[in-house]
Amino acid sequence: MSTAIHLSGPVVVGGALLFGLTALLIASRPVIGATIPPAVASLTLGAAALLLLSLPAMYVVQADAAGVLGLVAHALLSIGLLLLVLVAATPLLQPSVNGPIGEHPIVFFLGIALTLGLLLTGIATFQADVFPRPAAVLLLGAMAGFLFVFFVAEFLPPAAGQLGTAIFGVLLALGFAWIGVALWLRSPAA
Repeated sequence: MSTAIHLSGPVVVGGALLFGLTALLIASRPVIGATIPPAVASLTLGAAALLLLSLPAMYVVQADAAGVLGLVAHALLSIGLLLLVLVAATPLLQPSVNGPIGEHPIVFFLGIALTLGLLLTGIATFQADVFPRPAAVLLLGAMAGFLFVFFVAEFLPPAAGQLGTAIFGVLLALGFAWIGVALWLRSPAA
């Protein structure tokens, strides 16, 4: 088990960097009301898969120190990351649909889960002090960026959504990559 946890570090780093790249690609053009190109959707799906595969190791390493808050945070973050799968699947499975995912209760629920998952993961990681605390602060910043993009940016000029998406993606990528490196550098015997 400790080897699997150790080896999940590069998977977290890969998922984080891939997600950061996709967020920057998405932010390169107006975000609100836009369709994600299939190539970017494929990258987004890959990033979500890598993150979902590696988050259990992150949870296990800090489970004792994070307690129930860490478990709730892990569950919400895992559920919330399904939003990336949903957003990426639409342009891949139905390329003829030329528009964004409409407002739907499932999308809203997953957005709430991702927001709360990032918030609670940042808090639990900071309190547990198993991973670098600045990485937890980056996750909290990513939560603020996602909250802005998901709930506020649609009422502002397109540039606000683009900037918010870029900031969210970079903060999330840096936070998870830092945690992934910390997992990777852990001794397999730890």
